[in-house]
Amino acid sequence: MAKNTKEGALQTEQLVYHTIVDIFMESGWDAVTYGSIAKRTGLSRSGIQRIVPTKESMITAFQGQVFSYVTNMIDGASNESIRQSWHAALLDAQFANCIRYFIGAIGSDEEGRHKAALGFQRLCSLYGEQLVIELIGISVAHFLGAKLKDV
Repeated sequence: MAKNTKEGALQTEQLVYHTIVDIFMESGWDAVTYGSIAKRTGLSRSGIQRIVPTKESMITAFQGQVFSYVTNMIDGASNESIRQSWHAALLDAQFANCIRYFIGAIGSDEEGRHKAALGFQRLCSLYGEQLVIELIGISVAHFLGAKLKDV
């Protein structure tokens, strides 16, 4: 690990943030814990807590990466291509973790809900409100294992 300098502290912070995103993308939000971060980084839990004092503060590690990942998986050429690429992307574990987090943010703290609302608004500005609402509903049904007639 870097020496105890300002540059070293910044490197350690970036390592923690990068690790949070990696764990989240691989295994979902519930897998992001102080223990899982410590195991991957070799840092102490208390050292990690100095960087991200609460689970909710770990959200700052995402810094737009989740939104970018989601939108990069979508073919925005037409509404039909958006639907088809969204359906296909739901089979990608990382995409699915992003959408599960987004849906789960409804029950999270104020910051989590706020960030999810901003993400929702950004998706609506890209793809249209009605289509995004449809896609979120289809995602919920997919995660529940419900069979939809028209999908």
